[in-house]
Amino acid sequence: MKPNVYIALDLETTGLDFENDEIIEVALERFENGEPVESKDFLIKPKQTLRPFIASLTGISDADLKDAPDFASVAGQIRQFIGDYPLVAHNAQFDSKFLKNTFGKVGVSIDSNPVLDTLILSRIAYRRIPNHKLETLVKYLNIPRERAHRALPDADACGKLFWMALLEIEKMDSFVRHHLARLAKGTSWESIFDDCVPDHEKLTPLEPETVTSPLSSKERLPRVSEFFEKGGKLSQVIENYSPRSSQLDYAEIVERNMHKGGLSILEAGTGMGKTLAYLVPAALKAATGERVVISTATRTLEEQLCQHDYPAIAPLFGNRVSPVVLKGRGNYICLRKFEEHLMSPDVLLAPDERESFMTLLPWIEHTKTGDGNENTGFNLSRNRLLWSKFSSDASTCLGEKCPFYDKCFGLNARRQAAKANLLFINHSLFLSDLALDFALLPTYDHIVFDEAHRLPTMSHMTFGKMVRFFRLRNITKILVHPKAQDKGLVAELETLLSKANAEASLLDACAKLREATVECEKALHRFFLKLGKKVFKHKPDGFRFAKGILAEYDTDPRPVLDSCNTVKAISEDISSKLRENSAFVLVARNLEGAAMDIGRFAEDFGFITQAGKEDWVFYMEEPGNPHTAILRAIPLYPGNNWSEKFYPWIKSATFTSATLSLQGSFDYYEQRMGMHSPSLAKTKTPFVRTYPSAFDVNAKRRVIIADFLPKPNTSDFQKALDVTLAEILPENKKNALVLFTSIVSMNKVHDALAPCFAEKNKLLLCQNLDGGMDSLVEMFRKKREACLLGCQVFWEGIDLPDNALELLVIPKLPFPNPSDPLIASLADKMKERNENSFKNLYIPEALLELRQGLGRLIRSESDTGTALFFDNRLVHEAYGKSFTRLWDAKHEVAHNLEELKSLLGL
Repeated sequence: MKPNVYIALDLETTGLDFENDEIIEVALERFENGEPVESKDFLIKPKQTLRPFIASLTGISDADLKDAPDFASVAGQIRQFIGDYPLVAHNAQFDSKFLKNTFGKVGVSIDSNPVLDTLILSRIAYRRIPNHKLETLVKYLNIPRERAHRALPDADACGKLFWMALLEIEKMDSFVRHHLARLAKGTSWESIFDDCVPDHEKLTPLEPETVTSPLSSKERLPRVSEFFEKGGKLSQVIENYSPRSSQLDYAEIVERNMHKGGLSILEAGTGMGKTLAYLVPAALKAATGERVVISTATRTLEEQLCQHDYPAIAPLFGNRVSPVVLKGRGNYICLRKFEEHLMSPDVLLAPDERESFMTLLPWIEHTKTGDGNENTGFNLSRNRLLWSKFSSDASTCLGEKCPFYDKCFGLNARRQAAKANLLFINHSLFLSDLALDFALLPTYDHIVFDEAHRLPTMSHMTFGKMVRFFRLRNITKILVHPKAQDKGLVAELETLLSKANAEASLLDACAKLREATVECEKALHRFFLKLGKKVFKHKPDGFRFAKGILAEYDTDPRPVLDSCNTVKAISEDISSKLRENSAFVLVARNLEGAAMDIGRFAEDFGFITQAGKEDWVFYMEEPGNPHTAILRAIPLYPGNNWSEKFYPWIKSATFTSATLSLQGSFDYYEQRMGMHSPSLAKTKTPFVRTYPSAFDVNAKRRVIIADFLPKPNTSDFQKALDVTLAEILPENKKNALVLFTSIVSMNKVHDALAPCFAEKNKLLLCQNLDGGMDSLVEMFRKKREACLLGCQVFWEGIDLPDNALELLVIPKLPFPNPSDPLIASLADKMKERNENSFKNLYIPEALLELRQGLGRLIRSESDTGTALFFDNRLVHEAYGKSFTRLWDAKHEVAHNLEELKSLLGL
């Protein structure tokens, strides 16, 4: 039932804070039967000055707002135009809440107007597009729009999108439309989705994707040299392929390593072409019948390999290579559990989960993979808790007894992997498999780790244990929703038992389970509350503890463990009784799964709170807040897991990245990865080689060191940095990225730069303040003379090719934080062995991070740029030479601000 009349709404604001930011523009457009008929656009004068980011984003300046009315003066006109019609907006939660709050301050209400979100609607209607930003949808649907990020054009686009999405949903099959209507009951969508008689009652998913087993052949397999030579096989499938001696040498080493067996560490510089250099020998080895695994750290590289790089060369191997992408089981949907939620949404879904659940409906019967990441409308990471209710997992799997056994996506992924001889996975899945004694992956003979520099840090975390409040709540919420106790698995079970006139004892047990589940969550909350109070009475040591929580902080973990064990015991008792009746087999299995999850939580909680384990670090994060507090236990030397469990049996393993060595040596990496273990056979002594970039990076990169600021570890440094950056960055004519080691320092610099950039009408972007990494990088690429302030993930997580970045500023060398529990514990161990922790830990870690940061500047042969350092330790301290060797000590030094400006051409 499409609404005949609705009001499309868009706002521009001074920021994202509902309480402190203000509306600067309100655009309204009335639509009748999908056509715009009248519009209103109000500029509104705020009490605060616009940030440069907002002015740049919207094109609205302080001058534009100087003579505009305040909101109170136009509130009546806005309210009159809205009338009683539904409001339509993109990401309506933001716009409607902002407008309601602002109206509330002048005594006006729009609470009675239904609010309909085109973001939700587009996620249901268009599940195949990369994202559901208004800009993306406008382009995808060819909706005309005069200008992005101004309120009226955006409102117009939003109103048209709303009608088009409704028409698209009307084309969907009756099963989908019927269940959309069922899920919409009691929500603002109830009047939008028309019910209909479904043409089938149960889910009818497609058959999962199949992988053909590779064919064997007695034909001679070519050597890698035949691929990489001039006029060779690669030139047949890659246009303008140009042979490189270093690429061939790299490929031959991988080939030899896979033939003879062993470990190799290959560092490949920018532009060398390492991806093809390991893909070709990997595919050749797979063609012999030995399974090869390729593991990456990021989804971006995984997708690049699977969707572009390997398909480009696949024709060269015919049907002798069978590639498959394999993800962790939790990425795949369980059809049985999804159907249970679909048929009982009133009980199993909380009101705030229904809209996200709707976005799965058009996808569930058309997917051939069942991979939640495939459905961009749902966004698995954003809906992680909801997804956990019906994701595939071993603890709730019915196996052959499941009605969807033949179509199970999770099991099918394993079946496909078992047929394939070339597997693409990520490091997280590999490490989880290693931690679980190889329970997840099929047996394999060879593996290539790309982005291998990430493995040491990821190993620390994967082999460790973590406990937080929401980890337990996510489990208990499946049983009993904290805000609606009539929702969840226990409520579903009670409904089923009541309908079946089951024994009163079972219903009593359900009541006890509900009570125990609620108490379990409260017990953990009380534990963290008490712990937070006790922690700050002691001298904080990075919140590390060694003897156990009870001994050191007088906070007893036993009530939490007891309550977890109670929930587990009651769940298992109910499940054992339910299994006697076939009608309750499914819900019994779900209950058993929750009990297993509670049990694993209790095991980790007990391990961490007891502490006292040699070569582990136990610590707390944010212990003062029970909702964000985290308890961790991390092994100090995860390389032991590699040397004991992995290296002895693997035939060959290749570790590759652009940043693995330090000053030409791989010793630090080898030591962290357990390759120096005396238990390793000589045949597993790693072969190492470094390949330079395909071009001279130092010839394209200029390095300037400003030595006139105070030392970075003094109290005067931050103020001097603020002043100096305010002098040079607003005048800079090139796009600049500033990489910080501290969020606090980054925010202070932002406050110092903001007025200067506003005056120059230039774009200043700051991580966290102005959005997430992807959106900031996208805006930065489109502008000139812009400045982006970033921290943490920005040191290695962004790619800015084609001179999108020309000035890289690094205020401080990225030494690890001495108060970091892992770093502090490793340093303590070194001191016990009379080792120099600064030389053997802090400098290597800083060098590796700096290599990553410098890598942001020159990404291709056409790039040029300047790296500017404000850390005078590079030239004043003896250890500075360890860092300046990264650019062959070919740098210029600015001794004062005027010299610096001159060197920068300002």
